[in-house]
Amino acid sequence: MPETTTDAGPPPAARPPEAGKSASGVRASLAGNLNRRRLARGWSLRELSAATGVSKGLLSQIERAEANPTVDVLVRIADVLGTNCTDLLRQPLLEPEIIRASSLDEPEDETSVSLLYSGHEQGRLEIYRTRLHPHAQSQVSSHGADSVEYVLVMSGQVTLVVNDVPYLLEAGDTARFSAQCSHYYTTEDCPAVTHTVVGYPRD
Repeated sequence: MPETTTDAGPPPAARPPEAGKSASGVRASLAGNLNRRRLARGWSLRELSAATGVSKGLLSQIERAEANPTVDVLVRIADVLGTNCTDLLRQPLLEPEIIRASSLDEPEDETSVSLLYSGHEQGRLEIYRTRLHPHAQSQVSSHGADSVEYVLVMSGQVTLVVNDVPYLLEAGDTARFSAQCSHYYTTEDCPAVTHTVVGYPRD
C-alpha cells in the first residue's frame, strides 16, 4: 500500500538534477498562484503591470513559468495583490505526507513535544472530530483551491483515500494533504476517531 513518511532527521544533500527539478517546481507554483490571484481580481496583465511597475512581458513570462523574478519584483507583486512572497511561492501537496506515531521520539518518563507540521494557511480554519463505525465510509469531500487538510487518528485504524489512492493510518499517525483533492476515510472491523483541521489560504 503506497504511503509517504516524514523523517524527523535532516534532509539528504541536494543533487544537481534534483535542484533543477525543485527550481522548476517553484516556478510552476509561482505561475499558478500569480495567475489565480490576478484573475480573482479581474485584472489583465496590462493592469497588473500598471499597478506594480513590472513589465507586462516579465509578468507574462512568470505566469508561463519561464522567468526567475528577483525578490524585489516578487515583493512588489505580492503587495499589490494583498498577499506575501510565501503565499506566491507556496507549492501544492502532490501526495499525502504521513508521520507515523512509531517514528516520534517520546520517552515514557518525560514530557515530549513534537512539531508535526508547519503551514502557511492564513485564512479560515475548520476543526472536526469524527467517529467512524466499523465498515463505515465518510462523505467524499473536496474543500477548494489551495486548502490543506490535517488528520490525527485518535483511536482505531482508518484508510485515507486521496484521488483513489489508499493510505492506511493507525492510532497516533498523522497526515496532511491537499484538501482540493477528492478524499474520504474508511474503516474495517473496528471503530475509529479522528481529529481533522482544514486550512484555507487568505485571498
